[in-house]
Amino acid sequence: MSDRAGVFPHLRQASAEIAVMADDFRIRAIQSGFWVPYQRAKEILADMETLLAHPPINRMPHMMIVAPSNNGKTELLRHFLSLHPADPNPNGEAAKYPVIYVSALGPDIGNLCCRILDAVNAPYRERSTPGERIQTVTKILSQLGTRMLLIDEINNMTTGGAVKQREFRNGIKDLGNELRMSIVAAGIEDAYTVFATDPQLSNRFTPAVLPRWKLDKEGGALLASFERRLPLRKPSGLKQPEILQKVLWMSEGLIGEIYEVLKRAAVQAIHDGEEQITLGGLDRIRWTRPSDRREKPSLA
Repeated sequence: MSDRAGVFPHLRQASAEIAVMADDFRIRAIQSGFWVPYQRAKEILADMETLLAHPPINRMPHMMIVAPSNNGKTELLRHFLSLHPADPNPNGEAAKYPVIYVSALGPDIGNLCCRILDAVNAPYRERSTPGERIQTVTKILSQLGTRMLLIDEINNMTTGGAVKQREFRNGIKDLGNELRMSIVAAGIEDAYTVFATDPQLSNRFTPAVLPRWKLDKEGGALLASFERRLPLRKPSGLKQPEILQKVLWMSEGLIGEIYEVLKRAAVQAIHDGEEQITLGGLDRIRWTRPSDRREKPSLA
Protein backbone atom coordinates (compact mmCIF):
# COMPACT_ATOMS: atom_id res chain seq x y z
CA MET A 1 0.00 0.00 0.00
CA SER A 2 1.08 3.57 -0.61
CA ASP A 3 1.90 5.94 2.22
CA ARG A 4 -1.24 7.91 3.07
CA ALA A 5 0.07 9.42 6.31
CA GLY A 6 1.08 12.59 4.47
CA VAL A 7 -2.42 13.00 3.07
CA PHE A 8 -4.13 12.43 6.43
CA PRO A 9 -1.56 13.41 9.08
CA HIS A 10 -4.16 13.23 11.85
CA LEU A 11 -4.54 9.45 11.30
CA ARG A 12 -2.44 6.38 11.96
CA GLN A 13 -1.03 4.78 8.82
CA ALA A 14 -3.55 1.89 8.88
CA SER A 15 -6.48 4.28 9.33
CA ALA A 16 -5.15 6.60 6.63
CA GLU A 17 -5.17 3.69 4.20
CA ILE A 18 -8.85 3.08 5.01
CA ALA A 19 -9.73 6.79 4.76
CA VAL A 20 -9.35 6.75 0.97
CA MET A 21 -11.78 3.87 0.60
CA ALA A 22 -15.47 4.08 -0.31
CA ASP A 23 -17.90 5.27 2.36
CA ASP A 24 -19.52 1.89 2.94
CA PHE A 25 -16.12 0.26 3.46
CA ARG A 26 -15.10 2.95 5.97
CA ILE A 27 -18.37 2.59 7.85
CA ARG A 28 -17.90 -1.18 8.13
CA ALA A 29 -14.37 -0.61 9.40
CA ILE A 30 -15.65 1.77 12.08
CA GLN A 31 -18.44 -0.56 13.16
CA SER A 32 -16.11 -3.58 13.27
CA GLY A 33 -14.27 -2.09 16.21
CA PHE A 34 -10.63 -1.82 17.22
CA TRP A 35 -8.46 -1.97 20.30
CA VAL A 36 -7.47 1.41 21.74
CA PRO A 37 -4.47 1.18 24.07
CA TYR A 38 -4.48 3.55 27.03
CA GLN A 39 -2.18 3.93 30.00
CA ARG A 40 -4.22 2.12 32.66
CA ALA A 41 -4.89 -0.81 30.32
CA LYS A 42 -1.18 -1.02 29.49
CA GLU A 43 -0.35 -1.14 33.20
CA ILE A 44 -2.85 -3.92 33.90
CA LEU A 45 -1.72 -5.90 30.85
CA ALA A 46 1.88 -5.63 32.07
CA ASP A 47 0.83 -6.94 35.49
CA MET A 48 -1.00 -9.82 33.80
CA GLU A 49 2.13 -10.68 31.84
CA THR A 50 4.02 -10.82 35.13
CA LEU A 51 1.41 -13.21 36.56
CA LEU A 52 1.56 -15.36 33.43
CA ALA A 53 5.33 -15.73 33.80
CA HIS A 54 5.12 -16.45 37.54
CA PRO A 55 6.63 -19.83 38.49
CA PRO A 56 4.15 -22.33 40.00
CA ILE A 57 3.96 -22.08 43.78
CA ASN A 58 1.47 -23.25 46.39
CA ARG A 59 -0.08 -19.80 46.87
CA MET A 60 -0.27 -18.30 43.40
CA PRO A 61 -1.00 -14.57 43.11
CA HIS A 62 -4.26 -13.59 41.42
CA MET A 63 -5.87 -10.38 40.17
CA MET A 64 -9.36 -8.88 40.35
CA ILE A 65 -10.15 -6.24 37.70
CA VAL A 66 -12.87 -3.99 39.10
CA ALA A 67 -14.78 -1.49 36.97
CA PRO A 68 -18.29 -0.18 36.30
CA SER A 69 -20.29 -2.04 33.68
CA ASN A 70 -19.16 -1.34 30.09
CA ASN A 71 -15.87 0.22 31.15
CA GLY A 72 -13.46 -2.05 29.32
CA LYS A 73 -13.11 -5.19 31.48
CA THR A 74 -14.13 -7.71 28.82
CA GLU A 75 -12.16 -5.97 26.06
CA LEU A 76 -9.04 -6.01 28.21
CA LEU A 77 -9.37 -9.73 29.00
CA ARG A 78 -10.06 -10.64 25.39
CA HIS A 79 -7.14 -8.53 24.20
CA PHE A 80 -4.82 -10.38 26.57
CA LEU A 81 -6.23 -13.68 25.30
CA SER A 82 -5.47 -12.59 21.72
CA LEU A 83 -1.85 -12.01 22.72
CA HIS A 84 -1.59 -15.62 23.95
CA PRO A 85 -3.64 -17.75 21.53
CA ALA A 86 -3.90 -21.52 21.60
CA ASP A 87 -1.15 -23.46 19.84
CA PRO A 88 -2.42 -26.45 17.80
CA ASN A 89 0.90 -28.17 18.55
CA PRO A 90 0.54 -30.66 15.66
CA ASN A 91 3.70 -32.55 16.62
CA GLY A 92 2.65 -33.01 20.24
CA GLU A 93 0.02 -35.08 22.02
CA ALA A 94 -2.32 -32.16 22.69
CA ALA A 95 -2.86 -28.50 21.80
CA LYS A 96 -1.48 -25.88 24.15
CA TYR A 97 -3.76 -23.34 25.81
CA PRO A 98 -1.58 -20.93 27.81
CA VAL A 99 -4.59 -18.71 28.62
CA ILE A 100 -8.26 -19.64 28.85
CA TYR A 101 -11.16 -17.17 28.93
CA VAL A 102 -14.63 -17.95 30.32
CA SER A 103 -17.60 -16.02 31.69
CA ALA A 104 -19.24 -16.91 34.98
CA LEU A 105 -23.01 -17.38 34.63
CA GLY A 106 -23.69 -17.59 38.36
CA PRO A 107 -22.39 -18.98 41.68
CA ASP A 108 -22.13 -22.52 40.29
CA ILE A 109 -18.59 -23.91 40.28
CA GLY A 110 -19.74 -27.01 38.39
CA ASN A 111 -21.10 -24.86 35.56
CA LEU A 112 -17.91 -22.81 35.51
CA CYS A 113 -15.87 -26.00 35.12
CA CYS A 114 -18.10 -27.05 32.21
CA ARG A 115 -17.48 -23.72 30.51
CA ILE A 116 -13.74 -24.16 31.00
CA LEU A 117 -13.86 -27.62 29.44
CA ASP A 118 -16.03 -26.35 26.58
CA ALA A 119 -13.46 -23.62 25.92
CA VAL A 120 -10.81 -26.26 25.20
CA ASN A 121 -13.22 -28.71 23.51
CA ALA A 122 -12.73 -31.30 26.25
CA PRO A 123 -15.40 -33.94 27.03
CA TYR A 124 -16.97 -34.41 30.47
CA ARG A 125 -19.77 -36.40 32.06
CA GLU A 126 -23.03 -34.46 32.22
CA ARG A 127 -23.95 -35.93 35.61
CA SER A 128 -20.58 -35.48 37.28
CA THR A 129 -20.44 -33.68 40.62
CA PRO A 130 -18.78 -30.26 41.03
CA GLY A 131 -15.85 -31.94 42.78
CA GLU A 132 -15.42 -34.39 39.91
CA ARG A 133 -15.53 -31.55 37.41
CA ILE A 134 -12.82 -29.66 39.30
CA GLN A 135 -10.68 -32.81 39.13
CA THR A 136 -11.35 -33.12 35.38
CA VAL A 137 -10.45 -29.47 34.80
CA THR A 138 -7.26 -29.87 36.85
CA LYS A 139 -6.19 -32.94 34.88
CA ILE A 140 -6.94 -31.54 31.42
CA LEU A 141 -5.55 -28.04 31.94
CA SER A 142 -2.33 -29.54 33.28
CA GLN A 143 -2.03 -31.47 30.02
CA LEU A 144 -2.76 -28.35 27.97
CA GLY A 145 -0.08 -26.26 29.66
CA THR A 146 -2.54 -23.64 30.89
CA ARG A 147 -0.88 -20.95 32.97
CA MET A 148 -3.70 -18.46 33.44
CA LEU A 149 -7.48 -18.58 33.76
CA LEU A 150 -9.51 -15.46 32.91
CA ILE A 151 -12.98 -15.35 34.51
CA ASP A 152 -15.21 -12.55 33.23
CA GLU A 153 -18.48 -11.38 34.79
CA ILE A 154 -17.43 -12.77 38.17
CA ASN A 155 -20.09 -10.48 39.68
CA ASN A 156 -22.72 -13.00 38.52
CA MET A 157 -21.78 -15.08 41.53
CA THR A 158 -23.70 -12.57 43.67
CA THR A 159 -26.99 -13.76 42.15
CA GLY A 160 -27.07 -16.78 44.47
CA GLY A 161 -27.47 -17.16 48.21
CA ALA A 162 -24.70 -17.18 50.80
CA VAL A 163 -24.21 -20.97 50.64
CA LYS A 164 -23.85 -21.01 46.83
CA GLN A 165 -21.50 -18.05 46.93
CA ARG A 166 -19.33 -19.77 49.53
CA GLU A 167 -19.23 -22.97 47.44
CA PHE A 168 -18.24 -20.92 44.40
CA ARG A 169 -15.46 -19.11 46.26
CA ASN A 170 -14.16 -22.41 47.66
CA GLY A 171 -14.20 -23.87 44.15
CA ILE A 172 -12.15 -20.94 42.84
CA LYS A 173 -9.63 -21.51 45.62
CA ASP A 174 -9.49 -25.22 44.81
CA LEU A 175 -8.82 -24.51 41.12
CA GLY A 176 -6.04 -22.08 41.95
CA ASN A 177 -4.47 -24.44 44.50
CA GLU A 178 -4.68 -27.57 42.37
CA LEU A 179 -3.52 -26.01 39.12
CA ARG A 180 -0.95 -23.66 40.67
CA MET A 181 -1.69 -21.02 38.07
CA SER A 182 -2.85 -17.42 38.29
CA ILE A 183 -6.51 -16.46 37.99
CA VAL A 184 -7.61 -13.06 36.73
CA ALA A 185 -11.24 -12.29 37.51
CA ALA A 186 -13.17 -9.26 36.30
CA GLY A 187 -16.39 -7.77 37.59
CA ILE A 188 -18.18 -4.78 39.00
CA GLU A 189 -17.64 -3.55 42.56
CA ASP A 190 -20.26 -5.93 44.02
CA ALA A 191 -18.09 -8.93 43.15
CA TYR A 192 -15.02 -7.47 44.81
CA THR A 193 -17.06 -6.78 47.95
CA VAL A 194 -18.02 -10.47 48.13
CA PHE A 195 -14.43 -11.59 47.53
CA ALA A 196 -13.25 -9.21 50.25
CA THR A 197 -15.36 -11.07 52.83
CA ASP A 198 -13.17 -14.17 52.31
CA PRO A 199 -9.71 -13.53 53.83
CA GLN A 200 -8.05 -16.26 51.77
CA LEU A 201 -9.32 -14.77 48.51
CA SER A 202 -8.80 -11.13 49.42
CA ASN A 203 -5.18 -11.90 50.32
CA ARG A 204 -4.51 -13.45 46.91
CA PHE A 205 -6.63 -11.33 44.53
CA THR A 206 -4.96 -7.95 44.10
CA PRO A 207 -7.50 -5.36 42.90
CA ALA A 208 -6.88 -3.45 39.66
CA VAL A 209 -9.37 -0.64 39.13
CA LEU A 210 -10.62 0.80 35.83
CA PRO A 211 -12.27 4.08 36.90
CA ARG A 212 -14.65 6.19 34.87
CA TRP A 213 -13.03 8.65 32.51
CA LYS A 214 -12.85 12.32 33.50
CA LEU A 215 -12.29 15.74 31.98
CA ASP A 216 -8.52 15.60 32.35
CA LYS A 217 -5.31 14.86 30.47
CA GLU A 218 -5.97 11.10 30.41
CA GLY A 219 -9.46 11.62 29.02
CA GLY A 220 -8.12 13.88 26.30
CA ALA A 221 -5.40 11.37 25.40
CA LEU A 222 -8.03 8.63 25.11
CA LEU A 223 -10.16 10.61 22.66
CA ALA A 224 -7.05 11.56 20.69
CA SER A 225 -6.28 7.85 20.35
CA PHE A 226 -9.80 7.23 19.06
CA GLU A 227 -9.44 10.07 16.56
CA ARG A 228 -6.25 8.57 15.12
CA ARG A 229 -8.13 5.32 14.47
CA LEU A 230 -11.42 6.64 13.04
CA PRO A 231 -10.94 6.89 9.23
CA LEU A 232 -12.41 10.37 8.81
CA ARG A 233 -10.75 12.63 6.25
CA LYS A 234 -10.67 15.75 8.42
CA PRO A 235 -9.30 16.17 11.97
CA SER A 236 -11.97 16.46 14.66
CA GLY A 237 -9.90 17.74 17.57
CA LEU A 238 -11.66 15.37 19.96
CA LYS A 239 -9.44 16.28 22.91
CA GLN A 240 -10.66 19.87 22.83
CA PRO A 241 -12.27 20.56 26.23
CA GLU A 242 -15.75 21.32 24.83
CA ILE A 243 -15.90 18.13 22.75
CA LEU A 244 -14.31 16.01 25.49
CA GLN A 245 -16.82 17.34 28.01
CA LYS A 246 -19.72 16.61 25.65
CA VAL A 247 -18.60 13.04 24.97
CA LEU A 248 -17.98 12.33 28.66
CA TRP A 249 -21.43 13.65 29.54
CA MET A 250 -23.11 11.52 26.87
CA SER A 251 -21.15 8.39 27.84
CA GLU A 252 -21.05 9.03 31.59
CA GLY A 253 -17.33 8.33 31.47
CA LEU A 254 -17.59 4.67 30.42
CA ILE A 255 -15.16 3.64 27.70
CA GLY A 256 -17.62 1.28 26.00
CA GLU A 257 -20.14 4.12 25.79
CA ILE A 258 -17.46 6.57 24.64
CA TYR A 259 -16.61 4.27 21.77
CA GLU A 260 -20.28 3.86 20.81
CA VAL A 261 -20.83 7.64 20.84
CA LEU A 262 -17.80 8.24 18.65
CA LYS A 263 -18.66 5.35 16.35
CA ARG A 264 -22.15 6.72 15.68
CA ALA A 265 -20.85 10.27 15.30
CA ALA A 266 -18.16 9.13 12.84
CA VAL A 267 -20.69 7.24 10.73
CA GLN A 268 -22.97 10.30 10.82
CA ALA A 269 -20.05 12.49 9.72
CA ILE A 270 -19.48 10.24 6.69
CA HIS A 271 -23.17 10.24 5.77
CA ASP A 272 -23.36 14.05 6.12
CA GLY A 273 -20.13 14.62 4.20
CA GLU A 274 -18.63 16.56 7.13
CA GLU A 275 -15.77 14.06 7.57
CA GLN A 276 -15.18 15.19 11.15
CA ILE A 277 -16.92 14.87 14.51
CA THR A 278 -18.27 18.18 15.77
CA LEU A 279 -20.45 19.34 18.63
CA GLY A 280 -23.32 19.70 16.18
CA GLY A 281 -22.72 16.20 14.87
CA LEU A 282 -22.81 14.80 18.41
CA ASP A 283 -26.17 16.51 18.92
CA ARG A 284 -27.58 14.90 15.77
CA ILE A 285 -26.94 11.25 16.64
CA ARG A 286 -29.68 9.26 18.31
CA TRP A 287 -28.41 8.68 21.81
CA THR A 288 -29.69 7.93 25.30
CA ARG A 289 -27.34 8.25 28.25
CA PRO A 290 -26.69 4.97 30.16
CA SER A 291 -28.48 6.05 33.34
CA ASP A 292 -31.54 7.18 31.36
CA ARG A 293 -31.91 3.73 29.77
CA ARG A 294 -32.95 2.31 33.14
CA GLU A 295 -35.99 4.57 33.30
CA LYS A 296 -39.34 3.16 32.23
CA PRO A 297 -40.28 4.67 28.86
CA SER A 298 -43.39 6.80 28.70
CA LEU A 299 -46.04 5.41 26.34
CA ALA A 300 -48.41 8.35 26.75
